[in-house]
Amino acid sequence: MNCIITELVSSKKVLASHDKDQGKKKIKNVKTYPVPFALEKKKENITINTNTPSKPSKPSKPSKEQIINQAFKFHSQGNIREAAKLYQYFINQGFNDHRVFSNFGTILKDLGKLQGAENSYRKAIELNPDLAEAHFNLGNLLKELGKLQDAESSYRKAIEFKPVYAKAHSNLGNILRELGKLQGAENSYRKAIELKPDYAKAYLNLGNILKDLGQLQEAEISTRKAIELNPDFAEAHFNLGTILIDLGKSYDAINYFKKAIKLNDNLSKAKSGLIKSKGLICDWSDQETQTKWLDKLGIEGSSISPLSLFYYEDSPLKHLKRAKNLYKQRYYKESKRFATINNKKTRIGYFSSDFRAHPTMFLISLILKLHDKSKFDIYLYSFAPSEDKYTEIAKKSGCIFKDIKELTDIEVVELARNDQLNIAIDLMGYIKNSRMNIFSYRVAPIQINYLGYPGSLGADAIDYILADKITIPEEYEKFYSEKIIRMPSCYQCNDNTKEICEEPISRKEFNLPEKGFVFTCFCANKKITPKEFDIWMRLLKETKGSVIWLFKSNQYSTVNLINEAEKRNVDSTRLIFADKLPLNKHLARHRLGDLGLDTFNYNGHTTTSDALWAGLPVLTKIGKSFAARVSASILTSIGLPELITYNDKEYEEKALNIARNPDELLRIKSKLAKLRETSALYNSKLFTKNLESKFKELVNII
Repeated sequence: MNCIITELVSSKKVLASHDKDQGKKKIKNVKTYPVPFALEKKKENITINTNTPSKPSKPSKPSKEQIINQAFKFHSQGNIREAAKLYQYFINQGFNDHRVFSNFGTILKDLGKLQGAENSYRKAIELNPDLAEAHFNLGNLLKELGKLQDAESSYRKAIEFKPVYAKAHSNLGNILRELGKLQGAENSYRKAIELKPDYAKAYLNLGNILKDLGQLQEAEISTRKAIELNPDFAEAHFNLGTILIDLGKSYDAINYFKKAIKLNDNLSKAKSGLIKSKGLICDWSDQETQTKWLDKLGIEGSSISPLSLFYYEDSPLKHLKRAKNLYKQRYYKESKRFATINNKKTRIGYFSSDFRAHPTMFLISLILKLHDKSKFDIYLYSFAPSEDKYTEIAKKSGCIFKDIKELTDIEVVELARNDQLNIAIDLMGYIKNSRMNIFSYRVAPIQINYLGYPGSLGADAIDYILADKITIPEEYEKFYSEKIIRMPSCYQCNDNTKEICEEPISRKEFNLPEKGFVFTCFCANKKITPKEFDIWMRLLKETKGSVIWLFKSNQYSTVNLINEAEKRNVDSTRLIFADKLPLNKHLARHRLGDLGLDTFNYNGHTTTSDALWAGLPVLTKIGKSFAARVSASILTSIGLPELITYNDKEYEEKALNIARNPDELLRIKSKLAKLRETSALYNSKLFTKNLESKFKELVNII
């Protein structure tokens, strides 16, 4: 997640403008709020001692200006509570002054009394409608309350009364970005920079929007400018790190995350970014610090993306806590549940940015076609950044395809609600390009988390997660905020028409030895941790002439894995790296391997089902988290439970036994070849029928 910087008129800075307002037109008396601001049920008693011991006579009341000046003095000194008492006293006396209400609103906001702060800002605006700072601060508050459209209006009002208000332009850009109005956001940031050329925060925010728009090089330039203007800007160092990851420069990103942490040790997302960037290139240095961070990272304090840590620990409880924290801090919206929708045919909506060449589409494409259109209306809401032949497959599947990438979240919500969906299915969760806000607002009576995100979303707005008895056994239901829908077999859908290239291939063309055992792992390198790598290297030592065939994620991970092998006294030539190929050719090359070795914390998902489809058996170790149990679910579904192990020792021993016993390997491969044609795993029609039965059950329940 990139950091968006929202400018505030702080409780101290707001005082700077009160003197210039003194000469404005006299404010007419208006009705005051009797007890307008305390959020607590009990009102704090505020007293001002006007008795002076030296004068026995009846004390005089302090004047209006005396109270204001004393309040301003306390406020400027940082004595917020004393200032608040005087502001409240001033208000209770029935006095009206826009400066007081505006400043008091800022104090209430600082104290976490958000509704009171809103009332106070609105009172200041009522007393002085052209007070730009009050409109600005109200906008900040409304954003914090999740009232994005109202916040937009407030920022625009601030700009109307003060067109050169650079901070208001920048904060308006933040709101427009959240609303999905990306071009408008870019324009606002550029206007802020035009008005204030040394505005580091506006350059940072412009970098974010350019990243959203896919203009990564320009995003990098803008973010570097923010750092140039403010070298100690921790958030800018963090954001540059995320941009560099997207540019494939994970090695360079590491330094910027480290710098961000040095500048702000409480910047949780920078620590998460450092773990992620190191994982992407298999940099396993300083594991002790990483382990220490993982204990509380994203659980206490600021939220982070939970998915980025799935690769580094198998802890469903921590995954849930991080998801809940993220949803609460970033996505929560007040939304009403829908009444039952009665349609002639059940209406299902799938939402995804991956109706394109992507593992999700590789899995689900045939199911979209097989859905019974006589009983179901299937809507595909696509926000894919680009389209390809797989997008065309989705469009020709008989479903109602809607391209929503140019629509704001609010516009999508309105569109989907008008479509009268019975069930909305989020195929994204918290993965890249997701649009959780759509589901936070709620677009259907039933909302389901499925396929893209292997874990709980921790979101009140998501009612169910689609799983099975292996991925989420009953004893693990406590780790999920959703209710569990269990498919009869594996939760994972598959396309049993997926083509495998039949052109002749040989080990030689892939730099594999003609003879010798070939272990494989085509998972992304970021899934590999020292734990399984230690085992793999011991297997190579124990299996003469063997090699391990790995996917080449990037040049840095290749170099680091080679170095790690040499640290373990394994000849680096025994690590063979596979380049990316078209899917049909990638599937074909699996046949050159002997045994797939699964990763632990985050199994192969599509990777495992692809390997089995191509005829390559996969050995797994079942874990606790959803992501660590998928391969076990797949193997159970296809009928190969003997390839599921339950600890490191059993995993290593079984792999070694298979490598040393050609007859056992032949037996497993022969069994796999038969099961491939008969098991439920690759029976796309059966899966679709079972899925539709689950949909019908859910609709009938409500």
